[in-house]
Amino acid sequence: MAKYYEFLSNGITSALIKEGSVDWLPLPRFDSPSIFTKILDEERGGYFSITPVENFEVIYENYIENTLILRTIFKTDKGTAELIDFLPLSLSGLIRIYDSQIELKMSIKPFFEYGLIAPAIIKVKRGIIFKNPKSKEGVEVLIGGNYEIIDSTDFVLKKGKGYIYLLYSKDLRYGLFSNKGFVYSEPYEALNKAIKYWRRRVENAIKVNIYKEAYYRSLLVLLGLIYEPSGGIIAAPTTSLPEIIGGSRNWDYRYVWVRDAAYSAEALIKAGLLVKARDIIGFLTSMVDPSSKSFDHPLYTIDGTAPPAEEVLEWLEGHRKSFPVRIGNAAYMQIQMDVEGAYMHSLYEYYKASNDLQYINDIWWAIEAIAEWTIKSWKLKSTDLWEQRGVEEHFTHTKVMNWVALDRAGKLAKELGYTKEAEEWLIVAEDIKNDILRNGYSEKYGHFVRYYGGDSVDAALLTLPLYNFIDVKDPRFLKTLEVIERELTVSEGLLLRYKDDFLGSVRHPFTLVSTWLARVYIKLNQISKARRIIDKLIKCSTDSLLLGEHIDQNSCEPRGNFPQAFPHAGLVMAIIELEEKMV
Repeated sequence: MAKYYEFLSNGITSALIKEGSVDWLPLPRFDSPSIFTKILDEERGGYFSITPVENFEVIYENYIENTLILRTIFKTDKGTAELIDFLPLSLSGLIRIYDSQIELKMSIKPFFEYGLIAPAIIKVKRGIIFKNPKSKEGVEVLIGGNYEIIDSTDFVLKKGKGYIYLLYSKDLRYGLFSNKGFVYSEPYEALNKAIKYWRRRVENAIKVNIYKEAYYRSLLVLLGLIYEPSGGIIAAPTTSLPEIIGGSRNWDYRYVWVRDAAYSAEALIKAGLLVKARDIIGFLTSMVDPSSKSFDHPLYTIDGTAPPAEEVLEWLEGHRKSFPVRIGNAAYMQIQMDVEGAYMHSLYEYYKASNDLQYINDIWWAIEAIAEWTIKSWKLKSTDLWEQRGVEEHFTHTKVMNWVALDRAGKLAKELGYTKEAEEWLIVAEDIKNDILRNGYSEKYGHFVRYYGGDSVDAALLTLPLYNFIDVKDPRFLKTLEVIERELTVSEGLLLRYKDDFLGSVRHPFTLVSTWLARVYIKLNQISKARRIIDKLIKCSTDSLLLGEHIDQNSCEPRGNFPQAFPHAGLVMAIIELEEKMV
């Protein structure tokens, strides 16, 4: 397992912490500019560290049971120190509680706008205020405990117990040190509330007897990526963590992708967490346009508005000097034809698990809109789920998702008694299926292909039996599986999503793909193969069982944005399906 960052969330924003240093914290919400950005620039990014004054080692760094609350234990020759870090519920802030036998050094160096703007520093009784000189916003730091000031941003925390309370305010007139300050959380009470909150979030999940730790950690990651005010779930809480160190495959994932969100909802449904899954589906439903393409865009901000234009932050050198650092995401401009199918599948799975016919009836307008759009559009080329820029083809996976959209819509229409619509939609679904079997399958090569007229495969073809498009034992799929295993496997259980794209060759395995392959093996009743894949993913996750978008096959370190919803959702489904097979 790899030593890497720990992920904190409170359903409003997130933080990444390693060995007592907060190196990433966007405020006030997931997609806001960060005030600590060291993860993207060692020198000018800014950070918030609490470590022993003396030489130390970290002897423990992990979560408090089934929560997103981090406990770190430092050891020195003179004693130990415990540090508990969490994001308080409903607030754009961070609380750090310490209990130490030794003195601790606290360095807090925030910068606004991703390291661009140095703050004005205002010393106050029991703390310090960092104000953005361009606005009324600021960050206030209250120190509860005995301390000594070294300079404006460095302090020594004396032995004993105490806390540091950091709170962001859009307008400092209503902040922690204002007359309104008494309404904000008390740190120790906030800790107890947060512990109970996260434990309760997963206690009603379907129980498993295998891979329990990975299962619950994956569920907590998914829940932690949900923006609670809207129900939208982001793909990952970071931007521009590179797929390849030193390379330019660096993207901003702090948005709600229809596809990723639908897949995450499906995982929560399978785990029995129907309320949170319905929150995600509700957010997506609110994005549906009934009079044109159902999802005008493949991604949205966490409040449902258009993401900012993609731009490069020229002043940041990038994670481990991997330039450029991007914010916003130009994939927003793409026309992706598979996303309606992803949504319809998650909605159908929700209905099967809940029998909530009233909810389905209430959003009939969205089902109808998606079916009508799919009928009009399924013959068009588009970009695919891998979001290659400037590349449009008749991608086989996309056509399968067109089939999924109409197949699931037709089945839901039948449940609601809309017989005419059900018959019409299912007939077109059959037409799409026949088109795929004619054009997405190559008689010449004997396997399904990545796009019509092509000869290569991509890992998305593994999903065909997962969506019940084709039987997993159909010879056409088995041959496709064989080709994928041969051409895309890097090492057992780790696969590339494809061999190359518009940026050239790909290098690292894509973690989601491993979970697809495990689920295919489970369907084939090849249980030992499935278990070896899950074991490999867990081995190549971090010490606290977090997964990034990619894995470096040599070091097992995460690559790409981190932690990523996709593999955690896939792992949840693989574990549950394996459990069901073994009962």
